[in-house]
Amino acid sequence: MLTPLNSFDELSLGQGFAFGSFSVSQDEIIAYASKYDPQPFHLDPEAAKAAPLFGGLVASGLHTMGCCFGLIMGSGLFRAVSLGGSQIDTKWPAPLRPDETVAVTGLVETLKPSKSKPELGVVLMRYTGTRVADQKPVIEMVATHFLKR
Repeated sequence: MLTPLNSFDELSLGQGFAFGSFSVSQDEIIAYASKYDPQPFHLDPEAAKAAPLFGGLVASGLHTMGCCFGLIMGSGLFRAVSLGGSQIDTKWPAPLRPDETVAVTGLVETLKPSKSKPELGVVLMRYTGTRVADQKPVIEMVATHFLKR
């Protein structure tokens, strides 16, 4: 667990955070896909072998995103200051396969105190989920957060 922020003003440009790591099992990938992203390369290991982009079962990008945000929000960093967000630009540069470990980090890219609402600030955070085995990113997100000052 990270030390919770008490104010937007405690952040600085270039500040980095490590949120821990996660992995998803084949059963978790299939269960998530069955409910939220029913595509053959997420649902069926045999059918996934024929998928030209992946050649095997892979986690849904939305599943990967949810796992990352579970770590980020579960870290407690934003618990006392979060007022929500407005946007997440996301890329999935490499697939996430069953039982691969992903480390999640964050970097403060932009800090902007609100002019119209001085009680809040806007921070742009770059989050990266990196596959530990080969250091390849499986997800890259730039998220806009509104935080209390």
